[in-house]
Parts: sequence; structure tokens; C-alpha cells
Amino acid sequence: MPAKLQASSGPASPLQIQYQLNMPGRGEIFPALVGAQAAAADYWPLATLSIANTATKPVLQIITAEVRGWSGELRETAVIGPHEVRTFNLDPELLARAYDNGEMRAATLVVEVEDPATGHTFAQQRPVFLHSASDLYWGRKFANAQLLARWVTPHDDRVLQLVSSAERLVPGGRMRGYNVVPGVKLEDQVRAQAQAVFQAMRRSGISYVTSIYTFGNYPGETQRIRLPRETLELSNANCIDVSVAFASAMENLGMKPVIVIVPGHAFTGVRLGPNSQDILYLDLTVLPRGTFAAATARAQAWLRKVPQSEVLTVDIGAARSLGVYPMPVPGGKQPFTAAGL
Repeated sequence: MPAKLQASSGPASPLQIQYQLNMPGRGEIFPALVGAQAAAADYWPLATLSIANTATKPVLQIITAEVRGWSGELRETAVIGPHEVRTFNLDPELLARAYDNGEMRAATLVVEVEDPATGHTFAQQRPVFLHSASDLYWGRKFANAQLLARWVTPHDDRVLQLVSSAERLVPGGRMRGYNVVPGVKLEDQVRAQAQAVFQAMRRSGISYVTSIYTFGNYPGETQRIRLPRETLELSNANCIDVSVAFASAMENLGMKPVIVIVPGHAFTGVRLGPNSQDILYLDLTVLPRGTFAAATARAQAWLRKVPQSEVLTVDIGAARSLGVYPMPVPGGKQPFTAAGL
């Protein structure tokens, strides 16, 4: 009897614990989606780990996961009950260098599970692929469009330089955002500031290029989008690149930009007041030779010809309220927080 009691009080046999590691997204990592505070509507955990305990007693499991060289170590301790199966999402937090990466990189996910009672360890390594931080996985039917707000980086040094250049072009030499100037209609003030930023971008010589091809298993739902600093340094951009650059300048001034996506195209806009439903729309693909009037006319032309059901508006302010903050960029100022909006 004592012998039986002693045997039953021992740890569960490692043979009674089963592990299954899966890669829902075929091992592809999009840093812009991993690092967002708000979860993407159509995305996947990097890996899932199922632990099945077929024993009649609970087991303690210490789970660790790491993308070698690109993430910190995720560590989780869990108790798996008798005859219980639990599944864990494994999403190690990426290191800052993942946001400096400009190309598709092969890497290795290392997963280990230790049973401290027996010393048994389950360990597996899987190949993964780290996308450039500039790659956005739109998801099916643009489900992740709100994540575009991560590319709007108002505190980047190059955006600050753009705003500084625009200040020299606005009447009075000051960009006041939505702070009302006595005797001036707020709508006119917003238009003057938008026009000054447009003129500063025009003077920089930004020209149009087509979208950049993205590698991986999801080319139909993925697009390479330049961060504003890259657009402003290289002086070329596609429709969405130039839109996020303009939106970054508007947000830097405390205004509320939007980015509009229609089939095969994108343009931008800014609300004419902090709570206004009226939006000044601009299609910046008229750059570098087109005028401010041409930019507004081209945007309105898109809105007239595209059915409303096919117009998708990403409201940057609304995205911020959901926790979609700018991506970290080299040389940027203080990152956004909920208190800093």
C-alpha cells in the first residue's frame, strides 16, 4: 500500500505529455503587424503550441520561444490539468533591429518546453521569414487597412524638416494646426497649411513610381510601403507612399488626416476642423509638376467615379484611439502613447 501511494504521487511520465507545434502563417512575420498595440483583423500568431496531458495528474510546463537574433525570449509557465489539452500562441516580442530591416530575411524560431518535475524537455526549431518593416499584409478584403496608420510617423526627423520647410511658405510663417487665428476661418487656415505642405513636397521634387514588389507567400495581399523618411530622402513615391508622408505632416501639426483607398489607388486628406465631417482631399500623384488645385480636383474625380462601397477611408485619429501607433523609426522623437495623442 505505501509503495502504491508513493508511486501514484510521483510526476507524470513524459510519455503521457504530447506536443504539437504549428505555423499558421507559414512562418512569415510582418513586424508592422506584430508590433501594433491593436491586433490586426486578419493575421496569425507566429506559432501555436498544443500540449496534451493524458495523465491523471496536472503537470507544470515552462514554455520559451525566440526568433534567434530578431526577438526577445517569450517565457510562459502553465499548468496543464489531467486529460487537458491547451493551445498557446507564441509571439515573441521583436527587437528594435527588426524595424530597421529592409529585406526578407530567413531566421529560426526556437521553441522549448521544460517539465521541471522530470527534467524532460521538448525542443523544436522551425524556419521563419522576417519581412521588411515596410511590408504591410493588407489581409483579405483589406481587413488590416487600419494598420496603415503605423506608417504615419509624425515625429520622424524628416517629417519635422518637411513641416519646417512648409512653415516658410504659409502666410504669417506659422503652422497653427487647428488653433484658431482671430479673423481667419478655420477651414481657410487648414487649407493654407495643407497647401504649404503640398508646396514643400513639390519643391522637394518628389516624383511618382509604381508599387514595389513584395516577396513571400502572400504577394496578392502584401505591399511594400515606404516610410515617410524614405520617401522624403529618395524623392520618389507611389500613391500610398506620398499619402502617408503628407498625413504624417498633418498629424505632426495636431490635425486629423485620412488616407483613402480605392481600387488600384490611394490618396489623402485632412479634416477641416477637429470635429468636422468635412475633409479636404488631395491626390498627390500630381507631383512634382501639378498644382494644389489639380491635386484637389483629381481626388474629387476619384470620389465621383468610384462607388461608395469601394471607397475605404483610414481615419488616422480613429486608428490611434484603437491603439495603432506609429512604427519606431531611427531618429524619431518620443513614441506615441495613449496619453500623448
